Amino acid sequence: MSAQNCTQLGQTPQSAFPVCGTKALKQASVPLCDGRPIPLPSCNDHADYEDVNPFWYKFTCYEAGTLGFTITPNDLQDDYDWQLFDVTGKAPVLVYSDASLQVAGNWSAIPGNTGASTEGTRLMACSGYSEPKWSSMPTLKKDHQYLLMVSHFTQTQSGYQLSFGGGTANITDPLAGAFLRAEYHCMDNRVGIRLNKKFRCATMAGDGNEFELVGSTVRVIGSMGVNCNSGFDMDSVMLYLQQPLPPGNYKVRVKTGRDGNTMLDACDNPIAAGKEIDFTVPVPQSVPFDSIGNIGCMPNKIMVYLSDPVLCTSVAPNGSDFRLSGTLPGISITKATTFCNSKLTDSIELTLNTTIYHEGNFDIDLVRGSDGNTLISECGVQTPLGDRMSFFTKDTVNAAFSSRIVLDCVYDTIFLEHDGAHGVTDWQWSFEDNTTASGRTYEKVYTVFGQKTVQLQVTNGLCSAQHTESILLDNELNAEFAMSAPVLCPLDMAVFTDQSTGHIIAHQWDFGFGNGSRSVNPNPFRYPIGSREQAYEVRLIVENDLHCFDTAIHTIKTVPTCRVAVPTAFTPNNDGTNDFLYPLNGYKTADLTFRVYARNGQLVFESRNWLNKWDGKINGSPAPVGTYAWVLEYTDTEFGNRVFQKGVSTLLR
Repeated sequence: MSAQNCTQLGQTPQSAFPVCGTKALKQASVPLCDGRPIPLPSCNDHADYEDVNPFWYKFTCYEAGTLGFTITPNDLQDDYDWQLFDVTGKAPVLVYSDASLQVAGNWSAIPGNTGASTEGTRLMACSGYSEPKWSSMPTLKKDHQYLLMVSHFTQTQSGYQLSFGGGTANITDPLAGAFLRAEYHCMDNRVGIRLNKKFRCATMAGDGNEFELVGSTVRVIGSMGVNCNSGFDMDSVMLYLQQPLPPGNYKVRVKTGRDGNTMLDACDNPIAAGKEIDFTVPVPQSVPFDSIGNIGCMPNKIMVYLSDPVLCTSVAPNGSDFRLSGTLPGISITKATTFCNSKLTDSIELTLNTTIYHEGNFDIDLVRGSDGNTLISECGVQTPLGDRMSFFTKDTVNAAFSSRIVLDCVYDTIFLEHDGAHGVTDWQWSFEDNTTASGRTYEKVYTVFGQKTVQLQVTNGLCSAQHTESILLDNELNAEFAMSAPVLCPLDMAVFTDQSTGHIIAHQWDFGFGNGSRSVNPNPFRYPIGSREQAYEVRLIVENDLHCFDTAIHTIKTVPTCRVAVPTAFTPNNDGTNDFLYPLNGYKTADLTFRVYARNGQLVFESRNWLNKWDGKINGSPAPVGTYAWVLEYTDTEFGNRVFQKGVSTLLR
């Protein structure tokens, strides 16, 4: 037999059986149905955990303690699994997605009895034959609600018995049954009764023989538990009467029915025969308007709320029960939508023929509609003509703003202004630097120039709008220049190239030697070459059209020679003179490799940067005095040729 979707009552968390701690529950058979996955992160074994062929049970903990129970298969060769969830304040369906609801479980593959008892050594047993059939007893919390899922892994319809015992928790409801309130409904001559706890639907007869009206000849001819179509228990009852009741005070009494009991809870505890509840049948009244829902901005629908429900059938769908008038012409009601519950509605949505974009004052008057009546109450009373409600609308708003820029060398200012039209009462400015401001006008000051973003959000209390603009502060001035080389060899010419940005009107160069220049890119310049290195400070000052100035400074160095050479000797004695061995004057080299070898051929130093120097040590210890061979390779960047040199240097101390 192939499995089907789990649709039978009790096979889903939402329709779970109510259970009692003092009463064993027998399931004669278990219908086959598809299972849904249950996340069990504590069982990291990649097995499929599903509520296969399940029944679900629900209960409340009335006294904290441990929970013990036994599942006894009718066929002891059948394999049953179970999982317990704490669903307090949660939707039952979350057991399929929220692993935090899990309390304990057992998915062992061993057939026969299972459950929670003193035989268990841990709360959770995963799948497989190596897992124990009994889990330890979980601790329940007072006033928490629980769901127990029993899954029939074996694909047969043989049933089982579920019994509770061995633990210290109390899951038996101690509350005595009672009525909370009763209310008469004219339509269908009904009395709705609210109970103080849940009773099993199956214990109440549908012909109402468990109820009577005290001191009245009107009989109860039917009864129905609310939500009994989708569950096993109820906390509200609807009684149907033989005929309408005239205005007055009445009393409902529960009595023992022809089935030998009143209504019974999950533990077969009855609501005591003789319990009574008073109710009043008021003089029928018409139903007036109560309020209008939030209008908001640009309304095209209006929600009208009533003080009490009216018959849905009394509301003309074309909206003709309502007439709209106001300061803006041409606006009318074209449709009325009801939100019916048991043929009654206490709210009506009115659709307009157009959206209202402007400020206005309006009235909604109740008139006799195309159906020949106004609104009719549950008890059949029409609302008199002339009932009226008022509302107002506001203009839509525009957040566009004007701006004026004042540029300066140090501070730039953007003057912002909104026109305040259409009743705007609140202005919120925000900027790209995460600063904010309020008010109809604002002055934003910047010390860093460039592209800026201004956003304004406005509202008049009902309508809101937002507008964003990009504003360029284009007086950004930055002095910068490039040099042909940071080091000049003999006969080299210095070439300076302007890289400044801004609306520049003047350049002033100071080369640190000789005359300066006012050209954008000055002519190549030759520095004097002496017998020693010499550094010069090169300065560029630029001026923009606002007569603002900025300065860039770089240092250029001249050297007496750029001929690459390796000394024939060096003295690493830390006296500050000739302490290192390295290629001198490697200013115009690239892809350089410098290696030093001991007499036995050992590589004692290697560098790919000519400024990295051998300090005369091998593995951190001073190298012995003697001669060392070196090899030097590099590319001459001036001529582009590859150079190879080798030689020896003497280490002296």
